[in-house]
Amino acid sequence: MKAYARRLSVLVVGFVLAASLVITAGSINAQESQRNGSGLSISPTRSELRIEPGKTDKIEVSIRNVTRGDIVAKPFISDFESDDATGEPKLISDTSKRSSASIANFVSGLEDIPLKPGENKNLTYTVSVPSNAAPGGYYGAVTYRAVPANEATPGNGEVALTANVASLVLIEVPGDITEQIQITEFKVGRAVQNNAPKFSSFFTTNPNRAALTVKNNGNSFSKPFGTVSLTNMSGKQIYSYELNNSTPRGNVLPKTSRAFTDEIKNVNKPGRYTLTANVSHGTGGEVITQKVSFWYVPVWLLVVILILLLAVIGGVYFLYRKQFSGRKKRR
Repeated sequence: MKAYARRLSVLVVGFVLAASLVITAGSINAQESQRNGSGLSISPTRSELRIEPGKTDKIEVSIRNVTRGDIVAKPFISDFESDDATGEPKLISDTSKRSSASIANFVSGLEDIPLKPGENKNLTYTVSVPSNAAPGGYYGAVTYRAVPANEATPGNGEVALTANVASLVLIEVPGDITEQIQITEFKVGRAVQNNAPKFSSFFTTNPNRAALTVKNNGNSFSKPFGTVSLTNMSGKQIYSYELNNSTPRGNVLPKTSRAFTDEIKNVNKPGRYTLTANVSHGTGGEVITQKVSFWYVPVWLLVVILILLLAVIGGVYFLYRKQFSGRKKRR
């Protein structure tokens, strides 16, 4: 028994020492990351310009070194694309391949920016649209890569730790602009905490999300807006919200789709509900109406219906057996 206790003590001590080493190593690594790391903040995160062919405008951004070490902010132009779901931009890391809507050839004056810890600098860049540029929407991102000052040597592609920040730039070149949208999907779902909604047309727990997907068939940016109303079986409106009600409104890039997901409320009583969306865009001359219906039947009601159904089936069977037995006796 004593030998077993000694072995157990050795194991416990060994476990404690190993845990201490892991915690110490993690603390050292975290401190090292803070010393060698680099990071930036940038504002604004989005700029929208309207520039005629052959004309010039400016982009103004402010960048700040948010680390405790000297860094160099290295700028470059990134293309981006929509994820066709949330509309969130996805930066394209390969700068050797440019899209036809890229602003890479429009922006000039990008230079490396040295920054002391906590230092903020306001920068202005020139945007020149070629005289032969086709009308429509062009987009990209002015991206900065934060590099530790002692590693920001030309041609050195490997750094210990870097961070990128980007300011999106949307440019509309006026002319023959086509404005056309369509609603490709309208659905209802239920989200639990931060999980993605589960969509359906039948719910046993009250739904709390509506997702409307808009496709931009035009050649420039679209900012759809409108009202979505929720009605019950009696046709009474019980809830409504404004679509794309942010400042500024979210854009749908040309030839892409974007889902606008919003909260819905007041689906509390069993029954059939209908969501009606009236969506417009541009100057608001065209209004697109879309509807979607769903059922809400809580579990307790399903149980009651099942019990009643079983009772009806049992009653019918009982009457049938009674009638069948009566016939046998008469024979």
